[in-house]
Amino acid sequence: MATVIQIKRSTGVSAPTTSNLAEGELAYVQDRSNSGAGAKLYIESVDSDNSTALIHAIGGKYYTDILAGSTATPADFKVGNGSSTGGSLKLMEDTDNGSHFVGLKAPNSVGSSVTFTLPGADGSANQVLGTDGSGTLSFLSTTSTLAGATDSDISSASAGHILVHDGSDSFDNVAVSGDATLASSGALTISAGAVDFAMLAAGAVVLESEGIGSNDNDTTIPTSAAVKDYVDTNVTAQDLDLAGDSGTGAVDLDSQSLTIAGTANEIETSMSGQTLTVGLPNNVTVGGNLTVSGNMVTDDITTATLTTSGNLTVTGNLSVNGTTTTVNSTTVSIDDPVFEIGDDSSDDNLDRGIKFKYNDSGAKLGFFGMDDSTGKFVALKAATDSSSVFSGTAMPAVFGALEVSSVAMSGSISNYAGSAPTDGQVLIGDTSGGVFDAATLTAGEGIDITNGAGAITIAGEDATTSNKGVASFASANFTVSSGAVSITAIDGGTF
Repeated sequence: MATVIQIKRSTGVSAPTTSNLAEGELAYVQDRSNSGAGAKLYIESVDSDNSTALIHAIGGKYYTDILAGSTATPADFKVGNGSSTGGSLKLMEDTDNGSHFVGLKAPNSVGSSVTFTLPGADGSANQVLGTDGSGTLSFLSTTSTLAGATDSDISSASAGHILVHDGSDSFDNVAVSGDATLASSGALTISAGAVDFAMLAAGAVVLESEGIGSNDNDTTIPTSAAVKDYVDTNVTAQDLDLAGDSGTGAVDLDSQSLTIAGTANEIETSMSGQTLTVGLPNNVTVGGNLTVSGNMVTDDITTATLTTSGNLTVTGNLSVNGTTTTVNSTTVSIDDPVFEIGDDSSDDNLDRGIKFKYNDSGAKLGFFGMDDSTGKFVALKAATDSSSVFSGTAMPAVFGALEVSSVAMSGSISNYAGSAPTDGQVLIGDTSGGVFDAATLTAGEGIDITNGAGAITIAGEDATTSNKGVASFASANFTVSSGAVSITAIDGGTF
């Protein structure tokens, strides 16, 4: 049988009070004497102070009747409450014709509230709605032509006419006259030959015979012949003066070329079109010393002795064929992901790893790497190096994390994370850290735990009104089957 859930209800029309309901509890006033005309659904909530109780009307027959048009609508009917879009009202067409609509929509943003009052009667044909500036609308007559305006006088309008105010009381349509014409597209055309030097003031143009050089001012313009004469004269008269670290020279701009010559094995030049390229040859000869203040990058260096006080960058391979390589730097940085040592050409029975020096009340050696005799990784302190075969005392190690395929223990775990174990303590998985942590089981609500030496006892508590635990269920209100509990009925009561 399905569970029956009944909310709190009354037969009248009065809304419940906060004393009738708890937060989140529903109640329905049925208005039985009026066939449910005033029936409403309520829920109790809280105010913004998170403490003051409020009763909210959230539905019921009263509101569905309003939407269905069976009762009078409220004085103000609000449509829309979106965060970014104004409300809209859609009046749908007959469903036999489709799903189109006529819509009325408010702007997404309104500076202040406005109410439009419609006229009480229909207007005449071709009238439009106009406002009195206070939101009251009425039908107004309009004029369909510019001729109806009081400040214009249009007569026999033609293409290219413009409106020009007559200086008295109206705008008149006139054609553009003189040496310019105006097309209906708006293009203004000036007649050929309409503008010549004769229209310019005397002395406004510098002629070839007058010359530009004698007319240095901002009030005249030169003819093309005057400009050419001036340029030709001045280019011919000018030279390009040059000076080097030693010596000087000059190039006649209209008859001579400037030559930039290189020196064999030192500087080379090449010219292509308008581009001059100056650079070093592939083989450069330096007669004296070469000093490099920054980095020197090269493919090959052949020299008896190479000494640098700055940085030396080798972009190719570095091969050292001597007996001993000594590096006296403070920090050695190697980008290679694998550091390769040893020689596999023969079985030399030598250990492989890193030897390091330290001082512990005296100079000592340390070693970590592969013990060739056992094939195992070792870490030794106070070690002895016998021609790359090491012996010594195994040193303790501290790891943040250790992953092994198998573990062989010769003893027991007497310490974990720096502490001895306690009664009932177990190792338990920690997924966030990816490790096992030492933990002691702690009793929760309704559970008793007794931790002993090598033993843990877990027992359930009987449930009470103040304590969770093991409980039985009254058959009058609950049914229990295979551990599943079902409620037979929930009745919110009346108010």
